[in-house]
Amino acid sequence: MTGKLGVSCFGCQTRHTTEWCASSDAELTLLDQVKAPKIMEAGTALFHQGDECGGIYCLNSGLVGIRRLDAAGNSTLLRLAGPGETIGYQSFLLGTAHRATAEIMMPSTVCFIRRQTVRGLLEQNPNLGLRFLRHNVKDAAEFEERHFETISFTVRSRFLNLLMVLYERFGSLNEDGEPVLDLPLSRQDIAALIGSTPETVSRSISKVQDEGLARFKGRKVLLQDIDELMRQLPAS
Repeated sequence: MTGKLGVSCFGCQTRHTTEWCASSDAELTLLDQVKAPKIMEAGTALFHQGDECGGIYCLNSGLVGIRRLDAAGNSTLLRLAGPGETIGYQSFLLGTAHRATAEIMMPSTVCFIRRQTVRGLLEQNPNLGLRFLRHNVKDAAEFEERHFETISFTVRSRFLNLLMVLYERFGSLNEDGEPVLDLPLSRQDIAALIGSTPETVSRSISKVQDEGLARFKGRKVLLQDIDELMRQLPAS
């Protein structure tokens, strides 16, 4: 992450939580030389479903939504990727075209690494390959957990859980010291993530407001009683 943006792999704050923590200094130097860093605006795409996989992407900052299109062209948000995540690695490892679209949800800094470079690093560093394997297993476990929550928890519980996860990532305090959140997702995307419908999400929002737990104005959320919200989260 050097180059135009002046972000080095050695100084990357997320590297130690990613696959790349298994890289040697020489390998990090190579990545610094060959990667393509850039800042991307919300609404643009890293790649589209069906595109050839030319490499992988490291998300340094921001938020990326992974979307899948059905046969009718309807888009469903499958998951969110945050800083420190490697995007597109499954298609790279499988040697297939991208099976989903990666959309920038918030202004993001992303580094692209061509597949030839990644393949060479995997061949010379088995620990790096093991890290990618662990990443894949972790993604599968999280998918199982989401499925369990969908069949075990109420829509309200899943909605509150997502709201607090988003607040932990993107929330802040306003000038009055109150916790606030600018939602990076539409109600349709929220519904997709919690396995519900936009209409049910709207009803959950209305109920939470009626109870005085939070106030919604467009995508701006004021968490009026964050302690009670935390108490109402489903037990893990």
